[in-house]
Amino acid sequence: MSTSTDLTTARSARTGTLLRVLGAITLGFSGYLHLRIALDRPPLFGDGEVTLSGLFVAQAVAAAVVVVWVLVRGDVLAWLAFAAVAAGSLVALLLSVVVRIPSIGPLPVIYEPLWYTDKYLAAISAGLAVVVALVALALLRRRAR
Repeated sequence: MSTSTDLTTARSARTGTLLRVLGAITLGFSGYLHLRIALDRPPLFGDGEVTLSGLFVAQAVAAAVVVVWVLVRGDVLAWLAFAAVAAGSLVALLLSVVVRIPSIGPLPVIYEPLWYTDKYLAAISAGLAVVVALVALALLRRRAR
């Protein structure tokens, strides 16, 4: 009986590692794209507001932080933060195409109805990151039972 339990534990550990790596790749790539776009469109601040480039840098930093957290810990809280950053990135991207989001405090108006390669790639990678996070959270919940 312990051999069966050992195999299940080993399989579960491999699956967890695979999900961590897939998560790091998907959300990490989204963060990389946001950073690259931000650096192509300076400045980060202007007229007392954060620019769209500044928001992109913030997304890249948030993505990097949760990717490292998931890689190091991989616990429920890390995956929840990861899911929040991935989903927030995806929702903001999709909304920015169809809705003119007004300026709120120091944040700029967000509206960019154009689709281009980097935007498609960012949407796909953030969407995949959301799926990976949901699978990881479901597996962690199942293991807790």
